[in-house]
Amino acid sequence: MDHNISLKLLAIGYDPAIMQVVARLLNSHAGWEGVTALTSEEGLEKISSGKYDAVLLCVGVSTADEGIFRQAVATHHPSTIVIRHYGGGSGLLENELRAALDHHQ
Repeated sequence: MDHNISLKLLAIGYDPAIMQVVARLLNSHAGWEGVTALTSEEGLEKISSGKYDAVLLCVGVSTADEGIFRQAVATHHPSTIVIRHYGGGSGLLENELRAALDHHQ
């Protein structure tokens, strides 16, 4: 693992154009590594095969999907936090993440 990475983040959302922006925003922060999943199947595969500090649930993720993702995170990586991200730009995304991570510690 790269020791310069301080936060590993998974963002799951179903709109490819918006998720491209989310990935760019996540990876624009020094020390943040963001990956995306564009389907529920891809999201579940990444949750089960990787370790993330946080999982962001983004555009298109239904309440039912959210429950499935939260259960998968609880099963595979109980210390990972799950955040519902509603959009609103890079400042909001960063503040959401920092607040959730600070509260979790």
